[in-house]
Amino acid sequence: MKECRRLAPCSRCLRSTRARTALMVVALLLFTHSATAAQWIPTRDVELVVPFGAGGGADLTARIVAKIITDEKLIPVHLSITNRPGGGTSVGIAAVANNKRGDPHTLVLVNPQSEITPLQFKDAKGWRDLTPLANLMLDDYLMLTYRDSAFTNAPALVAYARSKPPRTLTMASSGPADDMAIAVFEAATGVKFKVVRFNGGGQIQTMLLGKHVDLGVGNPLEYLAQINAGGLRPLGVYRATRFELMSNVPTMKEQGIAVVPFQMWRGIELAPEVSAEAVQYWQDVIRKVSASQAFKDYLKANMATEHVLLTKDFAAFLEQQEALYREMLARVDSK
Repeated sequence: MKECRRLAPCSRCLRSTRARTALMVVALLLFTHSATAAQWIPTRDVELVVPFGAGGGADLTARIVAKIITDEKLIPVHLSITNRPGGGTSVGIAAVANNKRGDPHTLVLVNPQSEITPLQFKDAKGWRDLTPLANLMLDDYLMLTYRDSAFTNAPALVAYARSKPPRTLTMASSGPADDMAIAVFEAATGVKFKVVRFNGGGQIQTMLLGKHVDLGVGNPLEYLAQINAGGLRPLGVYRATRFELMSNVPTMKEQGIAVVPFQMWRGIELAPEVSAEAVQYWQDVIRKVSASQAFKDYLKANMATEHVLLTKDFAAFLEQQEALYREMLARVDSK
């Protein structure tokens, strides 16, 4: 276009100038939006939903994560914990999936029960209804009873159970993951327990201490304090080797019981359909949590194994675990 030499701009020049101005404004708005999105941070209080009752392993994990985030000032807003137990995690997950869609201010503590429940109940909400963020750790299982129980080891328990009608002994469970740990023990020994459900390891501990149930299964972090105090007696661990901090407790394998190895992973998901920028923000926060000395001390004190997987790696891990649980359920059901 030739340069306009008129004293007053012609209409064609005005249109060209306005077009360039409009393009600059659009570009500026797009840049501003992109910069804002890339720097997403929480703008109001954050809620960490725990789909279990207070006092169990999931609750304890959520609380140490929340404490580290708060103490280290990793986010600029308040973080609170809400316990929403029930339905093998489906109640708490459904509350988030149905009511918090697209809300990056809502986190959910998840574990195997968020995968096993949907495999057992078609309409139950589970991990696929949320946004995978990160796995944090792995916990191994143990079986235990109260202090002065007649059972001093797992073979004594099995011998007694075989001598009685099926389901004579009561076994406490906090949901589908514990149910599976119980089921693999039953499959390995041929015994059958009467399974009694509770809303977390905290309730199971209370029931065991009060001798309201005969036995329970769970992870060391849920029961370690009472085991060390002598209130509870571990009968055997599911893992292949003994715990370093519980070296007097034999493995099931050492006692002649070939249980299928079974671990409890513990992770965090976000509400469904949150932005990629929010996922990136929370991924960075979890990375800092897992690198903290407080988190490493917590794992060591509770005999847990660090196993941090972020976003895509966590999603792939969940797919693998779901396939494993489907296989284990089929194997147990065929017994």
